[in-house]
Amino acid sequence: MDQVPGPRVALSTSSVYPDPPAVGFATAVRLGYDAVEVMVALDETSQDVAAIRHLSEYHDMPVCAVHSPTLLVTQRVWGSDPWEKLERSAVMAAEVGADVVVVHPPFRWQREYALGFVDGIARLEESTGIAFAVENMYPWRA
Repeated sequence: MDQVPGPRVALSTSSVYPDPPAVGFATAVRLGYDAVEVMVALDETSQDVAAIRHLSEYHDMPVCAVHSPTLLVTQRVWGSDPWEKLERSAVMAAEVGADVVVVHPPFRWQREYALGFVDGIARLEESTGIAFAVENMYPWRA
């Protein structure tokens, strides 16, 4: 009988905020995590594919997911177009060896983005080969 591999346990670089991604990678190694989720945030290193690839190789720690900058605090990272952010996140994921992009659902005030969200995510998965994981959040009210 074939064995089903166990789940990988990843540490998000957001868990060491406000420290930079390098601290996240080092912490993941020190604590025995299997992989890292890179939170694309205000820190320029988190936005730099070559820097993330270097950290992954240096620490011998794979990147399993890229968290797209779709939070309130990251609303201007990689521009303001949410679809562009998701496309760039997919490119980064492919280039660092991750197979997942984590994204949050549209905010209430992002009506146009929300209308095409489900179909748009499906199209991105189809065109990129990257899985998009939609992570719920508590509701924000403007």
